[in-house]
Amino acid sequence: MRIGLLSDVHANLPALRAAIARLRGEGVDAFLCAGDLVGYGPHPDECVETIAELGATCVAGNHDLMLVGALPDARAGRLARRTLAWTREVVRPDVRAHLAALPRTASVAGVDLAHGSPVDPQEYVRSEARAAELLAGLPPGRVLVLGHTHHPWLYGARTLFPSPGAAPGSAEFALPRHERQLVNPGSVGQSRERERVPLARFALLDLDHARVRFFAEPYDAAATRAALRARRLPPDALHVRPGPVATAARRARRLLHAIRVRPRPG
Repeated sequence: MRIGLLSDVHANLPALRAAIARLRGEGVDAFLCAGDLVGYGPHPDECVETIAELGATCVAGNHDLMLVGALPDARAGRLARRTLAWTREVVRPDVRAHLAALPRTASVAGVDLAHGSPVDPQEYVRSEARAAELLAGLPPGRVLVLGHTHHPWLYGARTLFPSPGAAPGSAEFALPRHERQLVNPGSVGQSRERERVPLARFALLDLDHARVRFFAEPYDAAATRAALRARRLPPDALHVRPGPVATAARRARRLLHAIRVRPRPG
């Protein structure tokens, strides 16, 4: 069985369409989605419809839960709260009802699915220790698919790709049979990598041949930016670049502020 793995779509329709087209071209029997269909992006209704039309097994992400009032937004950042406020105003009632009905966990063909972790949709599973702890409770050979971090990751007793927070391109790996594995396909719709042009990230899990392939696919990011502008949403909402560049910018702003408020010698 070949399964397309999607996560963290974040209402980015061009990215979602690119991911689905590539996975269909590779040949898949089913789709799994680890949640966060909405939030940040300009196409909430269209993305929820597209995932539903795929017949994908989908779980609720923290943004989906916050939208329907099933989770408080106290742990969400300013950008997340701003875009969710807009989404609440425009999303159709049937789309809201669909999101409200999504389970927090699911299991299909030996694959367990959750957003942040099976116990908390807001948990960021980034460490090997936490991954090992979650896998220890699963039967041998089981695969746990998570999202939420927006970074592709593969972890098992004998597999690790890449180190958390790195920015891989397309890559394929054999999965040792009878070993538990954690797979995070990365974010379809909101790149948090250090790249000039955002890419859609997703994965293909081949259970018959015990392999997983990660993809970093170009999409029409200009169309997404245009849609963000048309809806008066932040233009960088779908490409949040972390790391040294952002840190340096923050330090420069602090220095400039210190210079401006420094008392003049009297």
